[in-house]
Amino acid sequence: MLPLRVYVAADCTVSDIAYHLVATIQKLRPYYPVEVIDISTNTVKRPAYVFGTPTYCLGEQIVSLGNPALPTLLAMLDAQQEKEQNGQRDG
Repeated sequence: MLPLRVYVAADCTVSDIAYHLVATIQKLRPYYPVEVIDISTNTVKRPAYVFGTPTYCLGEQIVSLGNPALPTLLAMLDAQQEKEQNGQRDG
């Protein structure tokens, strides 16, 4: 399953909302892989496609610049899971 990667930065004023959304996703969709990546640390290399925070990606595809509404994010994750399940059945 493609992971949801949420890129945040310590100096971003809305990163706390991103952390809250991630916590809610982990409660509502505990099986879905989610990674929070703080690009302000020296140990993380920022991908070229991430130019602001928060950025939400499924795999390497940006699905939201900024914090999406929770229902929108849940719908994206559910659609991705269904797509992958159908692909596995078909393939």
